[in-house]
Amino acid sequence: MKNLVQTACAVLVICTILIPVESAIALAPLVENNESKRSISNENRNHEEWADLLHLQMTTLMAGQNLPNAVAALVSAAEVHLLEGYGYADMEDRTEVDPAAHLFRTGSIAKIFTWTAIMQLHEKGLLDLEEDVRNHLDPAIDYPVRYRNGKDQPITFQHLMTHTAGFEDVLEDLFTFEPQPPLGEYIRRHQPARIFPPGTVMAYSNYGSALAGYIVERVTGMPFEEYVAEHIFKPLGMHHSTMVQPPPGNLADLSVTPYRRVDDRFLPGRFEHMPSPAGGLSTTAADMALFLQANLNGGTLDRDGSRGTILQKETLQRMHTPLFTHHPLLGGMAHGYKEFMVDGYRIIFHGGSSSVFDAGFYLIPDLDLGLFIAYSGGSYSGHRQVLRALLERIIPVADEESEMQLLADTLTPVTGAPKIADLTGEYFQSRTMVTGSDRLLNLIMGTLFVMPVDRKRFNAVILGEDFLFDELVPGIYRSTRETGIYPFGPLRYLVAGEAPDGRRMLMTDGPLTYIRAPWYGGSAMAVVIIGPMLLLAAGSLIALLAAFVVRKLRGSGTIEQENAPPLSVGYGWLTAHALVLLTTIILVILYGKPHPVHLLPESSFTARGWMDVLLDMLPFAVALLGLAVAWAAALSWMRRARGIFFRIHYSVYTVWSLALIWFFYYWGMLGL
Repeated sequence: MKNLVQTACAVLVICTILIPVESAIALAPLVENNESKRSISNENRNHEEWADLLHLQMTTLMAGQNLPNAVAALVSAAEVHLLEGYGYADMEDRTEVDPAAHLFRTGSIAKIFTWTAIMQLHEKGLLDLEEDVRNHLDPAIDYPVRYRNGKDQPITFQHLMTHTAGFEDVLEDLFTFEPQPPLGEYIRRHQPARIFPPGTVMAYSNYGSALAGYIVERVTGMPFEEYVAEHIFKPLGMHHSTMVQPPPGNLADLSVTPYRRVDDRFLPGRFEHMPSPAGGLSTTAADMALFLQANLNGGTLDRDGSRGTILQKETLQRMHTPLFTHHPLLGGMAHGYKEFMVDGYRIIFHGGSSSVFDAGFYLIPDLDLGLFIAYSGGSYSGHRQVLRALLERIIPVADEESEMQLLADTLTPVTGAPKIADLTGEYFQSRTMVTGSDRLLNLIMGTLFVMPVDRKRFNAVILGEDFLFDELVPGIYRSTRETGIYPFGPLRYLVAGEAPDGRRMLMTDGPLTYIRAPWYGGSAMAVVIIGPMLLLAAGSLIALLAAFVVRKLRGSGTIEQENAPPLSVGYGWLTAHALVLLTTIILVILYGKPHPVHLLPESSFTARGWMDVLLDMLPFAVALLGLAVAWAAALSWMRRARGIFFRIHYSVYTVWSLALIWFFYYWGMLGL
């Protein structure tokens, strides 16, 4: 129960903070068409102008999101065009950010180093990208199959790199204030179920990245952090980068303090530990500039008279090659990198976030351009906002006619495409929880709501923003908005499809998609059950208290009153149920209060305590009391106990208490 409703409360707060920021990128379709590409000659590649624009946008971002500190780097393969720090690494002693010395946390950008390590081992012949990853794991590590037909199909490294392994999401211990356990222990402790057949559905997975890092340890015999330091950081001269958490030695003194502006003042945050392969990187803008340049220069970097190589040119080209997408219009995955297109120019990127840090890593190989941004105290939208401003200056915007020409070869109607009216409903991310109590978070984590407008248009709501989509051809829909919030890509198109279990699927950019929830498993049903249940519980207690007071004031002067059974006999189980239920809700709200800087409940970052155990037990208590209420209601009708009002009230309460038991069971809150 640790990350159950208290984390849900925090996610609501995070969404509230993120929603107002316009950030995503106005983009053309993800269609490679070199003939239609708008040519940008070397003479028009004004890196100095682009660097000035980046600096201006970073200054604007600092003010717009009230950031305490940030860094930015803009590079080509041979030159660093901007390397800048903003704000203060430590506000107490007013230490200004040094982009060459101060370390920022980068969240999921650590994953591209994990995938680079996997490509290195593949290059050396130590693993095959298409082999079953279990060839490198203990037999004790097993993942239960929960998808239709239950066939145990192999999971390959390519599946891990494209987030198509089919794992459910794992949130427990993703962020901790205490050191993480060794990778092997983490992998064993948090084994997820397999909810999609491998290679069918993109479902973003931190566990999959952690698993890949653990295999690096198994294959090389070196701790993951040590391997990355020796085989990636060292060859490139990235001397201020580490996967060790917290950074060791003098790097600890160079780590920036994260802050978030709260009530007109900046409050400091704490160091967050994450599984290293999924989010353990601490680095500087100068070091990331070197990594950008190596990626732009075929895996090799000439620096200070020496040459460092992390991958051979052919291997790096393969790593940058598209590997999986749900549809040619949509941004998909290369070998660990996300991708999308802007008027024929391919953007290879990866974002990263912790609860207080955000970062963006972008490569535009056709323009020989790389960008890195990191900051604390903002949102994931910030670096996308800056990228969008750069792209608007660098790449001419396509008019609608040109865009439709680019789309011509890909606008094939989807086989069996639904009518617009048939799309109506609530869609959950494929990055979903199935087997744990965290399953309840599916109700609020990036849910997509679709409502038809007419026969050719529908309205989609995601992360609190409204998007209007037009049907281009049956099954393919284009947003009428040029901007909006979405962490994985432009959200320019949606494409209708079918999930492996037969449910309707709406596919979009990035390493996840959206699958329609059953009518009984959406937020509407949750509201229908929880709302009236809480009103009944609170109303019943108020009515019982009022009745008790009235009886005391009137006394028991008549024979009829003296013979009437006390209220506690008839309403005992109902009263107990209402009290335990409301107590549970109150405790969840109090225990789930978000940390002002990290925006998640502090309990989400710490080991399980007595309150977590109590919150695990309370749903069982509510369920057992609900069964007792149902039993008492049945007896009241069989024995005709009390009056008709009593029996009707008790019966209505019983219906909702039984519905609540089903709700607890369906969302995994009973551990069954």
